[in-house]
Amino acid sequence: MDVDTRFVPANERYDYWHEKVCDHFVPLLVTPANRNLQGRIRAVEFADTHVRRVAGTEHRFQRREQDILRGGDPEQLNIVFVNRGSTVVEQDGRSAALQAGNFAFYDSSRPFDFRTHDDFDYTIVLLPKNRLDLPEATLRDCTIRPRSALTGAGIVARRLISSFVMSGREALGPTQASAIQDSLLATVRPLIAVDEPSFDASMFRVLARAHIQQHLADPDLSPRTVAAACGISPSYLHRLFDTESRTVAAFIREQRLRTALELLISPAHRRDSIAEIGAACGIVDPASFSRMVRSRFGASPRDLRRGASAHLI
Repeated sequence: MDVDTRFVPANERYDYWHEKVCDHFVPLLVTPANRNLQGRIRAVEFADTHVRRVAGTEHRFQRREQDILRGGDPEQLNIVFVNRGSTVVEQDGRSAALQAGNFAFYDSSRPFDFRTHDDFDYTIVLLPKNRLDLPEATLRDCTIRPRSALTGAGIVARRLISSFVMSGREALGPTQASAIQDSLLATVRPLIAVDEPSFDASMFRVLARAHIQQHLADPDLSPRTVAAACGISPSYLHRLFDTESRTVAAFIREQRLRTALELLISPAHRRDSIAEIGAACGIVDPASFSRMVRSRFGASPRDLRRGASAHLI
C-alpha cells in the first residue's frame, strides 16, 4: 500500500497525512515545518512485522503520553534506518543526532520525539516485542543508541530490509510470510545488544534464505543471483550452505514447491489456474511444474487441489 500527499488537494493534505502516519505507525502528533507539506509512505507486511519506507519535507513527530493512552500500545520495538537527511531523536532520557547511514531503535510503549532537518527519508521496521523474546530491560536499554548501517551487521540488516521494501509487494502465503519474518527477526536480534554486535557468517546465511523466500516468483532466481544480492561470491554462498541439509539450488526448489502446495490447497487461491500458481513460484513451464509437484508430493497439482477441496466439503 502506498501513501502520497501529491495526489491530495492542498486544503486536505495535512488531515490526510496525519491520519495515514498514525494508521501506519502509532498515534502521534505530526507537525510539518511549513505549508509545503509533502509525504510518502510505502508499506509492506510480513506476518506480525511491518516495514515502512517514509519520506517527506521537514517534520516533527511526537508520541506523547496522551497519544499512548488514547490510541493504545501495539508493543513494538522499532528500528529506523536514516536514508537521507538528519534527525534528532529523543526517548528514555537519551538524545541522538542521526545522519544518513545511521540506525537506531525506539519503542512504541513510551514517548519519543523525532525532529528532522530539511527533507528526510527513513526505512522503519515495526517489530512485535513478543516475537523478539528478549527481557524488557534489554529492549529499554537499546533505544536511541545510534549505530552505523554502512558496515558489519548493520549493513546486512539494511540490505535485507531494503530488499523487502523494494520487492515485497506480492501477496504471500502464511508460511512464506512467517519464514521471512523469522529471517528478519534473526537478523535484527544481534543488533539489539548495547555493545557493537559481533558479525559472523550466520547473518549472511539468514540474508540469503530471506532473499530466496522473497524472490521465489523470479524464474531467474539461482545461487548466482542470490550471491549477488547478498554481496558475496557464489563459492562463499555454497560454503554457507555446507551446514544445511540441502544445497542452495535444492533449498530454492524446496521452498518453491512448499509455497506451491500452500497455494494449491488454499481456498483464497482456488480461482488461480495451476499455471498461474506455478508461475507465482518461479516455475513458468506448466509441464515442468506438474512433474516437480508429483515427484515431491506424490500427486499432481490438480489432484492436490481436488483433495483439498473435498476435505473442505
